[in-house]
Amino acid sequence: MFAKLQKYSSILVILVIVLASSWSLFSKDFFIFHDFTQGARIVEMTQAIQDGHLPPIWSSNLGYGYGMPLFEFYAPLPYYLGSLSYMLGISLIGSVKLLMFISTLFTAIGAYLLGKKLFGNTGGLLVSAALTMAPYRAVNLFVRGAISEAWGIMALPFILLGIIKTIKNEKNGWLLLTVSILVLLLSHNLTALVFLPLSVVFGAGYLFLEASNNKKVKRQFLLIVLKLASFYALAVLLSSYYTIPALLEKDFTRLESTILAEYFDYRLHFVGLKQFLQQNWGYGGSTYGPEDGISFYLGLGQILGLFLSGYLLVKKLIKNFVNKVKPSFDKNNLFYLLLVFLFSVSLFMTTNKSLLIWEYIPTLSFLQFPWRYLSATAIFLSLVVGSLTLLFPVKPFKYGYSAILIFILVVMNAGYFRPQEFTSNLDDHYYSDVNKLRYQMSNTLPDYIPIQIKEKTIEPVSLEGDVLFCQVLDDCTGNFSVITNKVHKKVIKTGFTTNRDVIFTVSDFPGWTTKIDSKIVETLRSDQGFIKVIVPAGEHVVEVKLENTDIRRIANLLSSFGLLILSTTFFWYYKRNDR
Repeated sequence: MFAKLQKYSSILVILVIVLASSWSLFSKDFFIFHDFTQGARIVEMTQAIQDGHLPPIWSSNLGYGYGMPLFEFYAPLPYYLGSLSYMLGISLIGSVKLLMFISTLFTAIGAYLLGKKLFGNTGGLLVSAALTMAPYRAVNLFVRGAISEAWGIMALPFILLGIIKTIKNEKNGWLLLTVSILVLLLSHNLTALVFLPLSVVFGAGYLFLEASNNKKVKRQFLLIVLKLASFYALAVLLSSYYTIPALLEKDFTRLESTILAEYFDYRLHFVGLKQFLQQNWGYGGSTYGPEDGISFYLGLGQILGLFLSGYLLVKKLIKNFVNKVKPSFDKNNLFYLLLVFLFSVSLFMTTNKSLLIWEYIPTLSFLQFPWRYLSATAIFLSLVVGSLTLLFPVKPFKYGYSAILIFILVVMNAGYFRPQEFTSNLDDHYYSDVNKLRYQMSNTLPDYIPIQIKEKTIEPVSLEGDVLFCQVLDDCTGNFSVITNKVHKKVIKTGFTTNRDVIFTVSDFPGWTTKIDSKIVETLRSDQGFIKVIVPAGEHVVEVKLENTDIRRIANLLSSFGLLILSTTFFWYYKRNDR
């Protein structure tokens, strides 16, 4: 009876946490946040999938209507689901809301499961409330509109839970760890850059603590290390189709010149320590110095939990010292110190005191904003808050103080999970109109435009109805017809009386190949950076298609190999367990 009551009460608390952090999504109206390109990404992903462009790489309308490899560089997982929602008939705004709600729901569930595993049911509720209601999550969702980063945070508790279950050799631990790392890599690669090294430190610390208290774990120490490394590697292998081209083909785009220049220089965006304690909520941007328009507040409940847990540990150690008892550095105390260390490291990386590290590791510059480390800060701080249940000496105090703290975490932070204002007039921000995507949204999202496209140099010329993809520069009155106009494939039939240069207003990028009458011909580039084909006189079928480069082909093979390993391991694992 008590177990059922506890179960239903826990479900109720989690439901309250989810609703408190997503109530704004249930309004009939929507709102505008910094990154209002979310709808455009869903539309472009949907079009690519419907055209049979799999896995989606190319966005045909962004890049001023000339196209760009958006999904080769911007983590695609949330938009797979968003496009599925959109294709099933849910509105564009509804699909964006759904992605936001999913991040909150699974963050709450994952944090609860992780906390319950470490600290029991009450600790699970504390961790769930502390992470789900973290002000930084509210900043991502309702100020910045960083849905991919919110999905990245969603994966973090599942990764840590997968590490723990793998170390303990529990059922499905390996699968949970592999899939959750894969979700992180495909949702937000920058959060992966922040968190995965810290997760390795967490796993190492937890493994050493378990080995010191569990002889079986101690005997299998090297085997467990090998397992953990293998599952990390398997997740990376599975994500290769995205991560490898994103890493190796970025120099063909404007990426570095746009995301590392001027405003996006990480040196301008370190956080002052006072800002973590200030409730100066705002909907502006990040600036140099302490006058940012957005908040980096850790949260009242989170700060209280941090100081209360530290107080209880110090009080316990002082009591032992006064009573001349040997200092107690048991597993719980050491694990608490590990969590505080990881929290401190992630917080430290947001401040200018870490500048030498940023300069020593150039890859970190791609983070743009050091305060992105607050994603790791939030998860480790929530675990510090959950560890209170291990430090309270008497159960009544544990339950009473935990209930009060959960109340504070939910009530005091719920007000942050709202937009600056609701509006029903969203036509200038969320739309599927082709012309708006080409001429308005492209100015907002220029990062992945191929590097040779300097500006909107040519207005595409209509050859047939609303088809805008082909342009014959020297004579647009020739005899031709459009056969196919898809995201990744353009085909026309020509009947020129003389040899002609045909320029498709598609940005040239590695992988685009041209054929005439099914025979591959040399792909040329026009002065403007578009695909150019020399077409002989007479009737011919001219095709331009985005194929895989050697890099993408190898990356796809690696992902396929990873999928084979995953499926083989899965069936072997369950067949062994059935026996």
